[in-house]
Amino acid sequence: MNFIYDRKKTAVIYKDKEHSYYELIKMAKIYSSLMNIEKEDRVAIFMENRPEYMGAVLGVWDKKGTCTNLDASYNADQLIYVFNDSHPKYIITSNENIEVVKKAKEASNSSINILNVDEIDITKDIDIENVAVECLEKDAVAVMLYTSGTTGNPKGVMLTFDNIMSNVDAIEEIKMVTPEDRLLALLPFHHILPLSFTVLMPLKFGCLVVILDELSSEAIKRNLQKYKITIVIGVPRVWEMFHKGIKGKIKENALSYKLFNICKSLNIMPLNKIVFKKIQDAFGGNIKFLVSGGAKLDKEICEDFNIFGFKMLEGYGLTETSPIISFNRIDNVIAGTVGTPLPGVKVKLEEDGEIVVKGRNVMKGYYNKPEATAEAIDSEGWFHTGDLGQFDGDHLKIIGRKKEMIVLSNGKNINPSDIEAEIMKGTNLIQEVAVTEDEKHLIAIVYPDFKVLEEKKIANAKEAIKWEVIDKYNVTAPKYKKILDIVIVKEELPKTKLGKLRRFMLKDLLKGSNLIKGTPDEIVSEKEVEKRVSTSKEINTQEFKAISKFIGTLHDEIEIIPESHLEIDLGLDSLDIVEIITFIQNTFGVDISEEDFSRIKTVEALCQYVREKGGNFEEKEINWKKIFEEPVDLKMPSSKYVIPITTILKPLFTWYIKLEKNTNKLEKTSPVIYIGNHQSMLDAFAFGQALPKDILKNTYFLAINIHFEGKIKKYLAENGNVILIDVNKNLKETLKIAAKVLKEGKNLVIFPEGARTRDGELQDFKKTFAMLSKELDIPVVPFAINGAYDLMPYGKGVPSSGKMSITILDKILPENKSVEEIVKVTRDSIEKSINN
Repeated sequence: MNFIYDRKKTAVIYKDKEHSYYELIKMAKIYSSLMNIEKEDRVAIFMENRPEYMGAVLGVWDKKGTCTNLDASYNADQLIYVFNDSHPKYIITSNENIEVVKKAKEASNSSINILNVDEIDITKDIDIENVAVECLEKDAVAVMLYTSGTTGNPKGVMLTFDNIMSNVDAIEEIKMVTPEDRLLALLPFHHILPLSFTVLMPLKFGCLVVILDELSSEAIKRNLQKYKITIVIGVPRVWEMFHKGIKGKIKENALSYKLFNICKSLNIMPLNKIVFKKIQDAFGGNIKFLVSGGAKLDKEICEDFNIFGFKMLEGYGLTETSPIISFNRIDNVIAGTVGTPLPGVKVKLEEDGEIVVKGRNVMKGYYNKPEATAEAIDSEGWFHTGDLGQFDGDHLKIIGRKKEMIVLSNGKNINPSDIEAEIMKGTNLIQEVAVTEDEKHLIAIVYPDFKVLEEKKIANAKEAIKWEVIDKYNVTAPKYKKILDIVIVKEELPKTKLGKLRRFMLKDLLKGSNLIKGTPDEIVSEKEVEKRVSTSKEINTQEFKAISKFIGTLHDEIEIIPESHLEIDLGLDSLDIVEIITFIQNTFGVDISEEDFSRIKTVEALCQYVREKGGNFEEKEINWKKIFEEPVDLKMPSSKYVIPITTILKPLFTWYIKLEKNTNKLEKTSPVIYIGNHQSMLDAFAFGQALPKDILKNTYFLAINIHFEGKIKKYLAENGNVILIDVNKNLKETLKIAAKVLKEGKNLVIFPEGARTRDGELQDFKKTFAMLSKELDIPVVPFAINGAYDLMPYGKGVPSSGKMSITILDKILPENKSVEEIVKVTRDSIEKSINN
């Protein structure tokens, strides 16, 4: 029986060149003639996606051999592992990978034979007795694929011809694909999903395959339109990319967004196709359905693609199951599930929720690893997937990987991927996020979208992401699911080629390890290693010596190299940035705005900027007193509504909220800096109740502008002694504004934690208030707030009735104290009061 035969039509298109079924079979026959192999001898295929890859697979099968499909990005060490593990007789490669192959062969003393497809003439005339490639025997090992090797060395998964055909037969049985279909191949062929469904299945059915040579949204759209593609198989990252772009444009237009919501409520596919015809046309206008596999797809993305007029079919499987276990059908899609099991596949859940599978699709085993095979496939033939699931009727839903579930000390189980999906919603500041456990609490590792941060002129990525992204998630998250810390990284998170996060590598990121060591599949390329350990000539320059020395005074025991990322590697916050900018101005005579600074990523780039702008070098200390004397554009807010607002709110803090005011230590001297802990939205209003009217009228509050968006709020701030600041921009200007307020004899209220507490605990204090106190010789008056968090924690819209207190503490004089000592004494004083 023939697996593929001459259908007198085009089989594959690559870089706009068409290859017919006859040409593909001829190619296979030529490759086959060059190999001297016996049944099930292994032949490695090691090249990029191209028609020759298809020809190589068919050529090996023509000789009844086993294809060992390898990741085209393998380095020499990874190839050596494969050579030593499975001893392939031949390796079929291309010009792109030939040098790696030669290096691996020499280093391993392997006798493997090398066939370079770019050196083989496939245009020559040959006699072909049967223009076809026959099927293999059912139990013959057709393909061997190496797993990612998340623990220990990668394992060779042996898939029989019957394993492969179990998936193909099931698709044929439900008539999902016809010979008229056109598939876009955009995933690497060494993975079973694209190998099975964009190489083997379409060739068996007689479809057309268009191989993408560039993975970008523009290239995908161009090929979709040009070749009238009907089916696209992708991983969640592909659909996330498109979804983000499409949804973003819809939200930009009020009418489009309204139509989107109407279509969402009605959920009528013909209507969706009409309303969003432009999106349909952008995808070529011929799409029958889209397929997502390889990792979990966010439910919202699946639902939204339906509204765009597409059928999004999510499936589930593993390399060991050839790969499909279950998938949604065109007429029976339930978003958030992976559909119903494949015909002939049995699925059940163990007591702990693990998904186990039995059927034609289950692998023969792991090559030369009987113990690992026995561990995966039990005595009754059930394959243990390691995934946790549940059934929604007859539809399967994936909960998460058994080994990846985070089990907290309180016994709560957390699926990190669910939290990650929630964090990613509604933000364009981050590209990737991974949630893991560190020191018994949840931590988010974030790879920001540096381009967006630059466009928004955000100088401090960590602060922006912490408050604008993570904090918004924490507001609605249960306490045990809250993120208590974040780590910013400057490179993409470690993933497989199909976009699955390699969670076992996250601990290395937290440790700050640049070179991740492990199995051959995890070894970093030599070029990357060389890049990471390179030493820049910058280290001996005057600029680098001075700037790195100054940064060292801001952060003790920190290693500074030219390649150090200013924020991520060195941990610089907004105030550090202001100090560095001021130091550069003083030392080199170079003016640099915070906006310009936000575009500078490394110490080396900062040195180059300083060098290009010129200036004379003169090392000297920063004179903040002089800076605070510089003119600043500030229109002092009016006190028009301070007293009326306080009077209106007095009943609230008398009857509904019992406010206890301990103000016997309050003095009427001015100016002073009032410093308090920040527990809730009640704090500033309660503090206003605690002050006598004559002091209150002379007291100003620093507040973040995002809390006063809208005309009414802004008007009340301008007439209620509130000075609005932007925490992401021009902090130096903010310091000068605060200094001017104090120099004019006014009091200033600052909550130095930067934001309300999210867990009721006292946070670290930022040192800006202490700098003002020290340089202007102005006393600090701490005040402690108790009970407000219980009445109105962050995220609660209306306070509860109850008790809270404001306690004025002993005045702290800056004389003979450093900035750091002022911070410590102030915080200790407040912490002691709230804990008593």
